[in-house]
Parts: sequence; structure tokens; C-alpha cells
Amino acid sequence: MKRGLIGLLLALGLVAGCTGVPTDSAPLVVRTLDRDGPGVSQANITPKPGGDERDIVDGFLSAAVAADAGHSQARQFLTNAAARKWQDSTVTVVDETTVGVATKTGAGATVEVSGRRVGQLDASGVFSPSLKGTGIGDPETFTFDLIQVDGQWRIDQLQPGVLIKQSSFERSYLPRKLYFYDLAETTLVPDLRYCALSGQALGNWLLAALLAGPRPELAQAVINEAPDQAGRPTVVDSDPIVVEMPGTNQLDAGGRNRLAAQLAYTLTQIRFVPGAQLRLTDSGRSVNIPAAQGTTFAVVNFSADGPDSVTPGARSYFVRDGAVIDGIDNKPVTGALGQAGRGLSSVALRRNAAGELQVAAVARNVLQMGSTARLARVRLPAGALSRPEWRPHAADVWVGVGPRGAIYRISPDGVPKQVSITSPVAGLPPGQVLALRFSSDGVRLAAVLRAAGGAMTAWIGSVVTSSSDVRIDSFEPLTPAGLAVRDLAWADATKLLLVAQAPNDEARVWQVMSDGSALGGLTNIGLPGPPTSIAAAPQQSPLVSASDSIWTQQGSSWTSFPGNTPTPGANPIYAP
Repeated sequence: MKRGLIGLLLALGLVAGCTGVPTDSAPLVVRTLDRDGPGVSQANITPKPGGDERDIVDGFLSAAVAADAGHSQARQFLTNAAARKWQDSTVTVVDETTVGVATKTGAGATVEVSGRRVGQLDASGVFSPSLKGTGIGDPETFTFDLIQVDGQWRIDQLQPGVLIKQSSFERSYLPRKLYFYDLAETTLVPDLRYCALSGQALGNWLLAALLAGPRPELAQAVINEAPDQAGRPTVVDSDPIVVEMPGTNQLDAGGRNRLAAQLAYTLTQIRFVPGAQLRLTDSGRSVNIPAAQGTTFAVVNFSADGPDSVTPGARSYFVRDGAVIDGIDNKPVTGALGQAGRGLSSVALRRNAAGELQVAAVARNVLQMGSTARLARVRLPAGALSRPEWRPHAADVWVGVGPRGAIYRISPDGVPKQVSITSPVAGLPPGQVLALRFSSDGVRLAAVLRAAGGAMTAWIGSVVTSSSDVRIDSFEPLTPAGLAVRDLAWADATKLLLVAQAPNDEARVWQVMSDGSALGGLTNIGLPGPPTSIAAAPQQSPLVSASDSIWTQQGSSWTSFPGNTPTPGANPIYAP
């Protein structure tokens, strides 16, 4: 994390209030992160007079949930020396906290707290999941040493960081998104963080975090339009929201528009009011925003740049008897693509600038590209192929090839080129690519990899585009090793849906955020059997294939699609 963010947050007293994440590792339960209101307020907690050692430790853990500046409530349970030294800028999230019996140590005492790690957060609110089991790690012990001060027990020695159980995060912390531009400066890309603050304090934190820049995994794939700061930027939670940012009047029209778009998408999270207005000032003077035709602006002025503005669309398709079926009328599409017996097993569709439908399809382990009328074979190395995928905001097709994790992209002229991959994990890629999907902004690629030993996990990386090449950067595991993932799709720019199976359970749809948080399974109620493949798109109901038929989610259960009786088909997709 950039040192500048720490400095800004510490100066504002906001680090402690925004290091947390709601997560969910329990199978069959989905915790939706798309909440709009502030977290649950925390009652004031103070040490109980005469409380024993366990009371003090338990009270400290409860008080640490509060998002007050510097965890002032929690520090009341510490000695003065410990309160000065305790570093609260990181958080460890555990499934539960079990407070043990105090052990006397001379004039003091020791209390051990145990729990299984779900994940941890750094001081900028970036979450790192546990990748053990199905998302819950091995038991860990956290030690608290206590002494008596004026006859009252207080914690004198403790580990750095905040220790909080999972359910407390689910009640108190919300996902927040910082927005940056892709390298083409045409599409906003969300960067997921977590915070329990609201109102003015949240606005201060969001602005500081935005100016500090993206998380390391996105650093090579996005651009921050904020100018270098000579003075101190500020934000005021008012109507309109006012952002003071020195130097912004020196930006050209495009730069002012893009900066305003970043600010609008990021800072309207303060208000929870649709259409919240903003004003940008430079040394107190209002800055003109061309896209808004004035000095006040809102998200609606930049909707075309939103991360989900170019989506796979509302039209669904699936494969039946080797042909592509239109989900609207349950009939084969026109042209060669709809002819039965072609042996198609999967397909990807997009429309070019002229509105013509372009096709990438796999038939008998051969990739074909072209139009609905004519498909041509693409010459690829030998090996099993994944489902193909068109890259958003581009004209190339991506596909996994062979047992060693190779990913190829095929340009419009049909020429394939292997994509280079960089990763913090040694020995990558670990095995065959079973599925790959792009986020709607085109900056993240998620894939299912099957290792030589058979383990199937979801991975995620950033797509870095230059004038001469495209590569995958920071490619790393997204899901824990104990969860067998078979397919995946993006529900929106930060949330994925998986077809996955936990030990001693059947396959079902799971959800996970793009940072590995909020992992949880959905019910199979209504399905004739476990799902095998999935399609999703922003503001669309997920589609799955199960028992060679197509189903859609309605509420908490599944129903046949597109009609009221089971429709034969497999490998559904959303496309224009």
C-alpha cells in the first residue's frame, strides 16, 4: 500500500474504521454484499468494574468492532502503555472467537483466544482470503497478557492488529469501490475495499484511498486520473458533495471528465441517494466539467464509462444437439450456427461495430471463428480446449489450450498467439484451463484451472494491454483448495458465480467477490440435479445447465428456462 494513503488516513483518524470485510465461508448460505445503507451501529462498550481477566478480553474483542477513530473504545481495555503501542491498522477475521480460561502468571494472567482464520485485511481495506479447506483455515491461538492497574485487570501485551469474528463484519462492514480507468481511458474499473465508516468520515477515507491509487494487483492495468497534489484535497458531505482538489483546472477537457467520473462513482457512496450531485473545486473555484455542461455532475453524466456499460447483454443462448439455440424463443439461430449435427459444444458471441454477430465456437475440440453463416477453423496446438470468450472492448477471442495452462488469444484475422502470464505464485500455470471469463470492464480475467493432481480452483488476474501486446498480470488463486470449481461467470464487475463442489456435498452455484471475499453457496432447490455450467450478466438472472436442461434462478430457487417445462440444452451464455 502506498505510504501516502497511510499518512492521509492516519491524519484523518480513519485507518481503524475501514479495515474490515464481510465474508462467508459456510456452505449453502449466501451473504449478499450489495447493501446500500451504513453498517449496524455499535453500542458504547467500556470495561466492567471488577471484571475478571476473561471479561476484559471478551469486552476488548467486542469493542474492537466499533468503527470509532483509533478504536478508542477498545483501547480502554488496555494499559496506558499498551494503548500507545497497539497497532490497529490491520485486521484478522476468524470464524468465531473462543475466549479461554485465564492462566495466572505471577502477578499477571494470560488469556488465549482461539479461532480459524477466514481472511485478513491490510490498512487500505484490501482483503486476502484464506485458501485452506473451503475458506476456513486451521485453528490459531491469539495471546493476551493482563496485569492489574489500580485493582482492575487490563491487557498489557497483545498481538498487532484487530481480531474480529466473521459475524461482526457481516453486521458492521460494507464493501466500498474505488474507481479507476482502464488503460484505454474509456471504461471505469472498480477496486473493492471494505469500510465501516459512513457520512463525512467515509468521504474522507474514500478520497484518500482514491488518491493513493489502486491495489497492487491492478496497478499495471488501470490509470488514476487524479493530478499530482500540491495541496491537501478535501471532500465535504453536502448537497452537492464538494471536492476540493488543487490543480484540476489545469487538466484538459478529457482529463476533467475522467476525473469527475472517478469522483462521481466513488464518492456517491457517501450519500446512499440515487443521482447525488457533486462539485469539483480548485482553490475554491468551481471546475467546469464538459460532460455535465456545467460545474455540477453526477454518475449519470458518465454512464457510458461505467464498468457494466458494455455487458454481454440480455439475450441468452445455449447449445442443443450441436447447434446454438436462442433462449428467447427456444429455436435454433438462423444460419450455419443453428444447424443440428455440427457438433458444437460451446459458443461465444459478440456484435462488431456494424452490429453484425461474430462467433467463436468449439466443435469436437476444434475452435472455429466467423459469422452465423460461415465458420473457419483456427489452427491451435494440440490439446483440450476450454469454452471460448470474446474480450470486452476488443475484437479478439481467448481460449485455454492443453494440459499446461496455456491461454491463447486469436486476433480478427484468425492468427493465434499465446498470452504471457505473470504471477506471484511459483510454478504457474498449474494445469489445464477448464473455463475463462472476462469481467465486463475487460480488465480482469477469471479462469478455472485443473492441476495435475485433479484439484480444480478459480484464479484471477489483471489484463494489461499495451500497443504491442496483451498479458495477464498478478494471476493468483481466488478460491480455496478444498472447493472443486468447474465453471464460472461474472454477475457484475466485482462478483462471480461458480459451479463448485465442497467435500461431502453435491455441486451447486457459489458466489465469490473478485478479491476472494463473501464465498458462499446457493441452494439447489428446483434443479433436477447438480449444475454443470453457468452463465451470468449484470442485472440478469443466472442460467445453469443441469441434467442436460437449462434453468434460471428465481428468488432462492431455480426454475426451468425459457418455458415452464424443462428445456434440453447445455453451456448457456449471455450475448448481444
